[in-house]
Parts: sequence; structure tokens; C-alpha cells
Amino acid sequence: MKLILLLLALVLCIHNIDSYKILVYNSVYDHSHSQFLGNIADILVEAGHDVTSLIPIIDPRFNHGTEKSKKIVIEQSDETKKIMIGFGAIRASYFMNNILDPSGVYHYRWLLASHFISQCRAVLNETQLLESLRLEKFDVMIVMNFDMCGVALSHLLKPRSLINSVNAYPNSYMFEEFGIPLALSHNPSSFIPDHDVHSMWSRIRNIYANIMVHFHFYPRRILEISSHAAYTLTNSEPLIDYATPTLNRISWNTVLAQRSKAILISFGSKVRGVDLPPAFKLSIATVIDRFPDITFIWKYEEPEDAFAKETSTSLPNVHFSAWLPQNDLLNDNRVFAFVTHGGIGSSIELALRGKPGIFVPIFGDQPRNAGMMEHNCLGKVLDKFDLADPDKVEAVIREVLTDKRYADNSRKTSAMLAKKPYTPQELLIKIVEFAAEFGPSKALRSQSYDMSAVEYHNLDILAVATIFLVLLALSTMLIVKRILRRLIDATSINEKNKTE
Repeated sequence: MKLILLLLALVLCIHNIDSYKILVYNSVYDHSHSQFLGNIADILVEAGHDVTSLIPIIDPRFNHGTEKSKKIVIEQSDETKKIMIGFGAIRASYFMNNILDPSGVYHYRWLLASHFISQCRAVLNETQLLESLRLEKFDVMIVMNFDMCGVALSHLLKPRSLINSVNAYPNSYMFEEFGIPLALSHNPSSFIPDHDVHSMWSRIRNIYANIMVHFHFYPRRILEISSHAAYTLTNSEPLIDYATPTLNRISWNTVLAQRSKAILISFGSKVRGVDLPPAFKLSIATVIDRFPDITFIWKYEEPEDAFAKETSTSLPNVHFSAWLPQNDLLNDNRVFAFVTHGGIGSSIELALRGKPGIFVPIFGDQPRNAGMMEHNCLGKVLDKFDLADPDKVEAVIREVLTDKRYADNSRKTSAMLAKKPYTPQELLIKIVEFAAEFGPSKALRSQSYDMSAVEYHNLDILAVATIFLVLLALSTMLIVKRILRRLIDATSINEKNKTE
């Protein structure tokens, strides 16, 4: 008996030695972002670590996504609540705003920054809580640097290691953190759905879009803090497969069994399908009528409103639903395509399930995500303003359904992701444990971040080289001029001698 107790104590000691204290800053303002961080927290708990999730509530409509970590919830402040009420009134404008319009970008920036700032203020007002968290001396703090409050908070809590994360591909500001060149000649910005590297106009648009992102969104001081992060977790490849509620097999099988093919329509959780402009809704209904052999399952948050009722009555092949078990439906063989906003979560689910998409990017990183998917022949991009033209919408859907390249590439990509040599969960755990044990490494932080623009771009060397070349050219010109003058003088003397 004593031997068993001794072995048990030894196992517990070993567990405690290998267990790290981790803080996840998970501000709830969007479904995919919170699910991403919530799943990270739960995976680390399953790996045996002591994980605490600090959860400021910006939008209470969404869930924080973590079930297994310890949770500290900071409720939505009155200031944030007022901002979010105003936010709900302008959701429909996302469909009509030009994301490359500077005034539109500035408005979007103000809208995002206002609710992040107000809820961050609520977090900072919890002085006793922050002091207790600081005394915890966390080994690792994981933040989403889209909400810079978490990055700034790490400066106060002083964890041993900071790990940035982003529920998307690395943005331009993240390349600046890494000290990596942006390569704007061929790397599309967030606001660019297509990028022809051989077109000068396309490259100009890309540079302009990047300037808009950099100028309007990311302050230099916060970037300096995040540049010292030990690692950055990105969702540019499927890091985490999002968990969804169990599919109600009976009701959804009834819908899917009506026809041999089905297409899903969903514009995400942030921008609602019910907020589509009336012209867009009527256009989509017209397109649905042109595909009588296909069932269209439309995520429509108010399926009892006048438009939904009238459309359901006149079109037997459309099904409106306030919520869709998206991941499960995409896994059904009867679903052939997905009309989506191009959010990174939906794009990843499409790639995992091997289904092509019709991408209608609305704002944020969606244009770039959509362009990336089209570039890899995993679907087709449809400009959101073209939703008002049923002929264009129909043409894109028919192309995706009839061109075998899209289905074949989607299935191939799904198979490749399923056979990767390591799982995303394994990679996540190893990275976090490595950062917790060793902290940030100078070897992994590029010196380029601490360089001035003159040093980074070698402008001083180019200036010296330019001056040297100019002086060399001037010297050459003077020498040639003198040689020519002597030749001319010699020729003149010879001619005079001949004349005499």
C-alpha cells in the first residue's frame, strides 16, 4: 500500500513539474475568434496544463468557446453596450461599403476600435483582479492581437512568454512584428480579393490597401510590445477544427433528401443574412428559382419575416434557418457548394470537408481569404455588389458546379490536410510548452524590427552608391569631354597646317 502511495505521489510530482500556468485573453466579439481561442485553451487543459481564460464580453450574442479552462468573465460594460446597440443598426451597410474607400476604412476602424477600447477600459478598471493575475506569474499568456488590449495587458501582467495568435493568415502588421519583408509585389493585402502580379495597376491597389490597413489600425507602441512575443499562432492552416452542436439527423436529413444536390448560403455570424439589402435578397431568390433541382439552405436569422415567408411559399427548393450546423452539413455528400462571406473559419471548414465555395467577401480579411481560395482553385470570388445581378450570381454558381477543377481540387486539398505528418493539436501543445519552458529567444526575433527605415532598406548604402555613380558619371563625362576637346583641337591644327 505504501509503495502504491509513493508511486502515486511521484506521478503527481512529475505532473506538476510538467504543468505550466497559462493565461488566455479571449475577448468575445465574434464567433470564430472566440472559438479559436476557446479551443486552444481546452486543448492545453487536456494536455495537463493549468489554463485560465480571461473573458471580456464585448458582444454577448457569442459564446467564449471554452469548456475546460478556468474562466474569469468581465461582463459587457454600459459604455460597450451603448456602442454595440449603435453597431447593430449599421450592419447592413457592410454590404454596400467599398472596403478600398479611405472614408469607409476609417469608419470601420473607428467602429472596431471604439468597442475594443471601451471594454479594455472595463478590464483595466478591475485593478484588484489584475494585481492577482500578475501575482500568479503565468508562464505563458496567449492573446489575439486583433484586439490589442491583450497585448498591452501583457505588459502589466508580465508573463514569462507572450504568444500572439490570429484566426487567419498573417496580416501585414504581423509581418512587421516578425521583421519579415511584406513582399507587396506578390503578397495580397487584406482588402484585395484578387491580385495579378503582372499588372501594375493591381500592385498599386495592393500597396494602397496595405497603407490603409497600416495607417488606420495598428499603433506603433503596441506593435513594439508584440514584437517580443515568443511565437505567433496563425490559422492560415487548420490549427483547430471547430466544434459544433450535434446535427439533428432527422430534420436536416428531411431537408437534404428532397433533392440530390444542396447548396448552403451563409454570410457568417457578424454580418447577418437578414441584413442584406432588399435588391440582393430578391436577386438571390431569382437565382434559386433558376435551379429547381437544387435545395438551397439559407442561414437567415429571421425566418418568419415577410421576405422569408413569401419566398418559401413561392420557391419550394429554399429552406430558411436561423442557425445552421455548418460543419456537419458541409460533411454531407449531398452538399455540393457553399455560398459564403469568406471568413477564415468557413474557408478552413470548406478545405477540410472538400467542398468548393462561392466567396462573397464583405469586409476585413475576407477579400484576401476569398482570393486565396480562388487562387488555389477551391472556389470562385463574387463581388458583393454583383449580388444585385442574378445573371452574374447564376453564372458563378454554374461555373463552380460544372467545372470539375473546383470539386477535384477541393477533394484533393481535403485529403492532403487529413494526411499531414502531425496534428495541429500536437503542434500547438509543443509550441506553448516550449515557450513556457524557455521564454522568448533573441535568436527568433529579427534584428530588422529595431532598424530604422534607412537601415532596413539600405538607403544609406544606396545613397553612397548613387553619389559614387553620379561622381563617376560626371568624371567620365569630364574625361570624355577633355578627350573630345583635344581631338577637336588636334583636328583643327592639322587642318590649319594643311591649309598653310
